[in-house]
Amino acid sequence: MMNELYILGELMESSKTAYRLHQSMQTLLGHHRMISFGAIYPLFECLETMGYIKLTVKGHDKRLTKLSTITKKGEAHFLELMHEPVPKGAHTDDIFQIKLGSMQHLPLVEQQDLLDQYMNEQVAVADDCQIELEHLSQHECKNHWYVAQITQLRLCRARVTQQWIRELKIALQKK
Repeated sequence: MMNELYILGELMESSKTAYRLHQSMQTLLGHHRMISFGAIYPLFECLETMGYIKLTVKGHDKRLTKLSTITKKGEAHFLELMHEPVPKGAHTDDIFQIKLGSMQHLPLVEQQDLLDQYMNEQVAVADDCQIELEHLSQHECKNHWYVAQITQLRLCRARVTQQWIRELKIALQKK
C-alpha cells in the first residue's frame, strides 16, 4: 500500500519516471529508509496492468525511459487509498507521512480528519512511552537506563509531532 499510495500521489501532481519517483520517495522518508528499485519497477508494471497508470516510452536507442502518467481510474484508486485507515505496524509513520504529503488532493475537512488520525497515533505513542518509563523506573537494572533513554527520545518525538500537527491545523484553517 505504501509504495502504491506514494506513486499515485506523486503522479497526481505530474508525470514522472520511476527514477524520479524513487528519488523523491527516498527524500520524503529519509535516506535511512532504503527504497528498492526492485520494488518500484515491478509495481509500475502492476499499476499499468491494473489501468492506474499509463507508461510512455521516451528517449533514443540506449537511453529509453518510461514516463508514467496517472489515469482517471488511478486517480479514483488514489482517493480510495487515502481514505483507507492507516494500518498499525512498522510503516505506520511512513504511511502517515505519505498521506500528509498528498493531502492537498482532499477537501479541507478530510485533511483535518487525517491530521486528527495522526494526532491520535502520536498521543498513543506518547502514552505508551509514559507507561514504559514508569515501569522502567520501578524496576531498575543496568540495561533499563539505556532503554529509558530511547523511550524518552520516542516520547520527545511524539510530543514534537503533536505540536507540529496543532500548528499545521491552525495554518490550514487560515488558508
